[in-house]
Amino acid sequence: MKRVYSKYDFKNYTMLKQVLSDLNLLDKNYLWLISDVEAYPTKKEYQEILENDYLLISTSELVKILENDDFQWIWAVFSAIPSTYKKEDILGFNLPCVQSIDDGMYDPHNDVPRVQHPYSAFEIYAVDSSYMFIISDDEELINRFKESYPLYIEE
Repeated sequence: MKRVYSKYDFKNYTMLKQVLSDLNLLDKNYLWLISDVEAYPTKKEYQEILENDYLLISTSELVKILENDDFQWIWAVFSAIPSTYKKEDILGFNLPCVQSIDDGMYDPHNDVPRVQHPYSAFEIYAVDSSYMFIISDDEELINRFKESYPLYIEE
């Protein structure tokens, strides 16, 4: 697994529609488990969705939301889960978190890179409006990230 950051490529982080487009993910067949969210959609219907602990939607549903309201994600973990898994199986595990908690749990910023959700193919993190990073073992995806965000930092 690798963790690659983008901290200096944009003025505003993280505009997810652009990220999905840059990584060629707009038409991929994933279920997106979106957790540990702080975001401020402009449309009321999406504000209500984000008041929950998580959002679990298909790529097409996520893209539809972003086409209607392409808002900035302040904090969030986007876990890309193959669509073969069932909702009840996915939700049988702890929700991934952006911020580490001082209780001995995994710190996604500093510990050895790994996805937090066991079914996740990769995870994208939005961090405090100031940067984002991806954790993946998919070299093609990592290379697309590096090409799209040339000021990347790799650990």
